[in-house]
Amino acid sequence: CSSDLTSVLGFCSHSKFASETMSGGGDQILHDFFIVAIFMLTVYVAGVIVGKLQAPQLVAHIGMGMLWMGTGLLPASFAKPLEAVGAVGLMLMLFDGGVNMDIPVLKKMGGRATAVALSGVAFPMLMSYIMFSAMGFGVMEGLACGSALASTGIGFTLTLMKDLDLLATPLGQLVAAAAMIDDVSSMVLLAILQGATSIVETGEADPLAMMKPVIASLGLFAASIIIRMVASKALAGGEEQDAKAEQQAAQMYLHEKILGIVTAGIAFAVIADKIGSTHLLGCFLAGVVATAWKGFAEIWEPMVEPLLPWMTMAFFSCTVGFAVPVAALAAKDWGLVVAIVILAVVSKIATGLFAGNPMQKGYGLQALQVGAAMVGRGELGFMQISTAYKLGMVSLGVYGGTVWGLLLASIGGPFMFRAAVKYAQGQEAKTAGAEPQGASPVTTAV
Repeated sequence: CSSDLTSVLGFCSHSKFASETMSGGGDQILHDFFIVAIFMLTVYVAGVIVGKLQAPQLVAHIGMGMLWMGTGLLPASFAKPLEAVGAVGLMLMLFDGGVNMDIPVLKKMGGRATAVALSGVAFPMLMSYIMFSAMGFGVMEGLACGSALASTGIGFTLTLMKDLDLLATPLGQLVAAAAMIDDVSSMVLLAILQGATSIVETGEADPLAMMKPVIASLGLFAASIIIRMVASKALAGGEEQDAKAEQQAAQMYLHEKILGIVTAGIAFAVIADKIGSTHLLGCFLAGVVATAWKGFAEIWEPMVEPLLPWMTMAFFSCTVGFAVPVAALAAKDWGLVVAIVILAVVSKIATGLFAGNPMQKGYGLQALQVGAAMVGRGELGFMQISTAYKLGMVSLGVYGGTVWGLLLASIGGPFMFRAAVKYAQGQEAKTAGAEPQGASPVTTAV
């Protein structure tokens, strides 16, 4: 009997301990939930307020991410999970951008988009090298700064195009394609710079490693074109059915098709990352391949519409906002900061020179819009300059100045693009008044 009583008391004490443990764990979960909920609520409210002021909401989202993480209001342990959510948001934006790509228009302006993108890499590098050499800095510092300033945030450009309802226009197609190529080129540039660092440190270079991203990206692009052509021909057979039978077949296999496309999109991203390209290009190309199913865009938009704004908000607040090294903003040489900020803006606006034919009517307005759209930067630039600082390629002053340049370009870029679009619309209205048959420089200029 005593043994039974001991067993009962032991069971009760164990149950009490388990209950207290579960209660404590529940309190911690509730505490963490409230922190995340309040964080996302402040990000949302800040975006709404800034939007009411006719300013881009993404500026407020980045600022709130910097504030919460920089001041320690958000525990450091929360950073990685929230950054992962933001990364998913970026991948969703890229897939959506690929779905909205007009393939005939993209074929028509592919060379032009490549020229804009490559100039967006070359101009910051060249101008940074010249400026830093004139100011007495080392060659590697100039190249490292230039490489960080070279990346255009594809998330910025897609969000701007969507907000202003320009993504489906020739202007939006040109900017989105150029920004995507620019990001891939920046990855190649980073690999080359890392190879240059290894030459300095070890005296050995690995040309294959330096060129691997560009070879992998070209191969992935070619593969996606082939897959889309094959899929288009395979799916074209169903168009010969009568309308009723086609509708029934579409509804019958709707979920299976969507599941297949999402699975293929994930596979594209993983393959792109594994072969040495970037998962971002994989997501973008997966969206392009998905348009082989002609009805997919009409089905996709209503599905993603409630989710995409929240995932976009998570990307800018968590992935971009958290990536800004707030400690580096305490600069000492403000002259250098001003010079780098001007360089960050001018070097991207200059890319608009390749946006069209200089002899074509409306070229100046188009160049202004494309150049302004390329000014915004993403998290890649912050990652590049932070890596360069850790490797000892740049001094603390150059590190801080580059962070300021990236940050102010990211904040000012959306304002500049909106101003450029409004100015172009105003000029279009004047032209339309004088010439009723005139074409719109905003929506039709290519």
